[in-house]
Amino acid sequence: MNVYDAERMADVMGGEGYETCDTPDDADMVILNTCHIREKAAEKVYSDVGRLRQIKDKRKTEGAKDLSITVAGCVAQAEGAEMIRRAPVIDMVVGPQAYHRLPDLLKEKEEKQAKGQRPRIVDTDFPVESKFDHLPKAKKRDLPSAFVTIQEGCDKFCTFCVVPYTRGAEFSRPLSVLLDEARALASEGVREITLLGQNVNAYHGEDASGREVGLGRLIREVAEIDGLERIRYTTSHPRDMDQDLMDAHRD
Repeated sequence: MNVYDAERMADVMGGEGYETCDTPDDADMVILNTCHIREKAAEKVYSDVGRLRQIKDKRKTEGAKDLSITVAGCVAQAEGAEMIRRAPVIDMVVGPQAYHRLPDLLKEKEEKQAKGQRPRIVDTDFPVESKFDHLPKAKKRDLPSAFVTIQEGCDKFCTFCVVPYTRGAEFSRPLSVLLDEARALASEGVREITLLGQNVNAYHGEDASGREVGLGRLIREVAEIDGLERIRYTTSHPRDMDQDLMDAHRD
């Protein structure tokens, strides 16, 4: 899902005239998309920020254009303003439910800098509206496989796990929206789709009649799309493995 989110953030910023580049040295803006599942991964963020600070400081010394540093994803959601306190070089902290607002946050940052203020922008809200409703159409990528997020969040609250706190409550996208996205990918040459969710088999999206449907039904519908040859899904939870999904595997 972090790969999917990173691709969508690139799509969002592409609408603002940004293009991806190969190294931070060539970038005007670096977004670190982070994962909070493992402590080591969370701590590595600060090491990466330290390396980016060297580039930022060098540009300042040379009078070159500033490097904007943004931390996104689950570490951003979990630590929020603490990240900027711990690493003041960070310009923006953006949670996984807010990355569709990146262009607006970037404008806010630039306005603050123009006034001589430190940006210190933190957006870790869980908005009422779905971020998926505000994302631009995904750009075509010349790959035979693609990710489609169908569900986010988790309601399990296992003792060892931070996901409910960083990704929020379970939310499922409507069936028709997902089928349209899958058809569009198939028309562009995608042959394998991976359906994504923090708790993917807890999917409970609504169909055209407003009825909730599960992952088994979604898989059957996706399987009918011409051109698609393989369907994967991840990550599933044992508690939500039902007979309908087992039957979908069988059939």
